[in-house]
Amino acid sequence: MVKRFFELLGLVTMGVGLWLVIANEGKNTACSANQQYRALGMSAECSRIVYSYFSGFVLLALGVMVVIFGLLSTRKSKKRRSRNKRSAASTYVWKDPVTGRGPTS
Repeated sequence: MVKRFFELLGLVTMGVGLWLVIANEGKNTACSANQQYRALGMSAECSRIVYSYFSGFVLLALGVMVVIFGLLSTRKSKKRRSRNKRSAASTYVWKDPVTGRGPTS
């Protein structure tokens, strides 16, 4: 249940990041074309656009990592549950080092 929640959270994060990238693509292109490259600095409007554009990429990457983590943890737990390992305590048979016989012999 928690793993599916993280997968859903990752998908939502990816969706928000993708929306931010798509929504600010045109503004970022126009700002880059109109911006005169000075030594240091840019207009306040362009810095807000670049910040939201960069935030979109960060959210997109974070969402991908959360989804991959959720899928890998689901795979690992399924693999762990499918194996029927016997306990080491149930497979150990004690033998007397001198005689070499077990407790029932």
